[in-house]
Amino acid sequence: MTPYPTDLFGEVPVTWPEVEDWLLAVPQIDPSSRRAEYYVRNWSVPDKIRRAKLAGTFESIVNREAPPSPFWWARMRWDHV
Repeated sequence: MTPYPTDLFGEVPVTWPEVEDWLLAVPQIDPSSRRAEYYVRNWSVPDKIRRAKLAGTFESIVNREAPPSPFWWARMRWDHV
């Protein structure tokens, strides 16, 4: 059984470890980098985590496998054709 995502007051709590898990899974950013702070602030990461928790998808998002190449643009190169 998964816990209900809201607390006693109806708020969806978001912890720093959850933000770190999101950073490592979604944009694949090191949580200790300066880029991580910018991403969290400007891309509404806590709100995205809240919505994912309410939809029941947070665990599957942060636990999914990483793509085969860490560089998404590597799949778009023309030199391998």
